[in-house]
Amino acid sequence: MSYITIAFEGIDGSGKGVQFSRLKDKLESMGLRVGTMDFPKYDSFFGNEIGILLAGKGSATAATVDPKSMVLWYAMDRAMAYRDFPPSEDCDVVLLNRSTLANAAYQGTRVSIVEQNEFIKWIFDLEFNQLKIPQPDLFFLFDIPVKTSTNNVAKKGHRDYVGDSADVYEKDLSFLDSVRRSYLACANIMDSIVKIDCTDGTINMRSIEDIHNQVFDIIREKFPDIIK
Repeated sequence: MSYITIAFEGIDGSGKGVQFSRLKDKLESMGLRVGTMDFPKYDSFFGNEIGILLAGKGSATAATVDPKSMVLWYAMDRAMAYRDFPPSEDCDVVLLNRSTLANAAYQGTRVSIVEQNEFIKWIFDLEFNQLKIPQPDLFFLFDIPVKTSTNNVAKKGHRDYVGDSADVYEKDLSFLDSVRRSYLACANIMDSIVKIDCTDGTINMRSIEDIHNQVFDIIREKFPDIIK
């Protein structure tokens, strides 16, 4: 592949969507060709089913479906997205709003500690080896405390898949805390994950511009041949 792929990760309300858009605009202003994908793709077959499970309105929800089944929904959503819209050779950079790492962080917390490492390895084998989903060159982990997450999610307003309320994952604070710890554990062992502290040492967010500048500086340092 002639392009680089950068994934934006973090628990709900971490600001990754804002940073995703800000970086896209920045790169395009520099004349770079940017492809994007946002997961889950709620307007797709698999993404629509994920939205129903996250909304928690049926007999089964994202919190009650067994972990491997939830992994498969997310993985197939991603696989179909790459099949239908493969980033072409015309792209310099592809940006992902969530990726395989989210699957590992969220569903990996739903198995026992003894099973967790093998389960996460199974997820990466499924997506990268079995389904041939391209592996990102760099993951940004936007880290915030759970209290900040709940404050920020409350400000999101209406979303098509869940309406005006939080989804079943966002409502479960102990689960979100487990997901955050799972993300942080991955960041400690994977060189391709860069953690961005998005708060100022309290529960308050750093400025959007401050975080953006840090993200851009890291990309420019890691990929000097593409980001001049």
